[in-house]
Amino acid sequence: MKLASIDVGTNSVKLLVADVENQQISNILAERVEITRLGKGVDKTGELLQEAMDGTLRVIEDFKRDAESLEAREIIAVATSAMREARNRDAFIQKVMDRTGIKLQVISGDEEAELSFAGVCSDPLLRSKRLIIADVGGGSSEFIVGQDGKIDNRFSINTGCVRLTEEFLHSDPIDPTELQMALQNIISSLYSRLIEIPMDDRYLVGVGGTITALAAIHQNMLAPASSAIHRYVLLRDEIIRLLTYLRRMTLEDRKKVPGLPPERADIIVAGAAVFSAILDILRVKEITVSARGLRYGVLLRHLRHSSFLEKSFQALEKA
Repeated sequence: MKLASIDVGTNSVKLLVADVENQQISNILAERVEITRLGKGVDKTGELLQEAMDGTLRVIEDFKRDAESLEAREIIAVATSAMREARNRDAFIQKVMDRTGIKLQVISGDEEAELSFAGVCSDPLLRSKRLIIADVGGGSSEFIVGQDGKIDNRFSINTGCVRLTEEFLHSDPIDPTELQMALQNIISSLYSRLIEIPMDDRYLVGVGGTITALAAIHQNMLAPASSAIHRYVLLRDEIIRLLTYLRRMTLEDRKKVPGLPPERADIIVAGAAVFSAILDILRVKEITVSARGLRYGVLLRHLRHSSFLEKSFQALEKA
C-alpha cells in the first residue's frame, strides 16, 4: 500500500510518499521539501500572512499531484508551530480543504515530539539506542527522550530558527552582538529543561532542516541526498566552526554555500546557534543526523490507527 504524508511547518513544507507493509515503511518513493515561510511574522501579528498562505497552498497542491501520480492511497497532512499560534488558522485549514480535499490537522507540541520520535525510531539501528532527539524547527524545538520506541520524556519549547532570526538577527553580515543576544535567549529558554536530562549512555540525534543543511554544508554537497545525510555525525566543534563561518558571510554569500538551500540562508545561523547551545548544555561532543523525522512518524501513526480500526471492525462483525 502506498501512503503520503505532508508536514506543514513554520518554515517549510515536506512530502513523503512511501510503500508501507506490516506496519512499517518498506520503500521510499519520493521526498520533497519546499520553503514557504508560513510562519513569517506570526510572532508579531498573531496571524498568517496572505502571501505565506498562498505560497504554502500552492506547494500543498503540487505535493498532492506528486502523491497521486505515485498512486498514494491516502494523504495525511499535519501542521505545527505557526498554525498552533495563528488566529486565522481555521480560514487556512478551510482553504486547503476547499482547494485540495486534504484535511490539515494542527498537532500539539507534545504530538509533534511523539511523531518525530516515531520517525527517528523507524530506523532499526537507532531504535534500540537510549535516545535524546532534538527537532529544531522554524517556530519551536521539540525534545524527546526514550528507547525501543518508548518515550520517557518529551517537551516543546517556542524557540526556532525563524522566530530567532526575526527577533534578533537583523544585520548583514550578522553582528556578533546580535548573535550573542540570540544565544543568550536560546540558553535561557532551553537550559532548565535540558539540564535535567541524565546523559549517561544517551545518543543525541538531530532532525529537521537545520541539522540536515549543516551536515550537507560540512560535506560540501551541491545536491544533498538523504542517503548521504542520514546517520551523518557532526562534532560539537564542527558545528561551532560552521556557525562562525556562516555568521561572517553576507546573506548573498550564504546563498552560494554548497549544500545550503538558498531559501534557508537567512535562518541557518540561528539554527546553527540552537544546535550549538544544545550540545553545550548537554555537554556532549557529537550529534547524529536523522533524515527521518515528523513526516515518517505521521505515516506510522496512521498505520497503527488504521490497524486498530480494522481490528475493531472485525471484532464487531464477529459479535
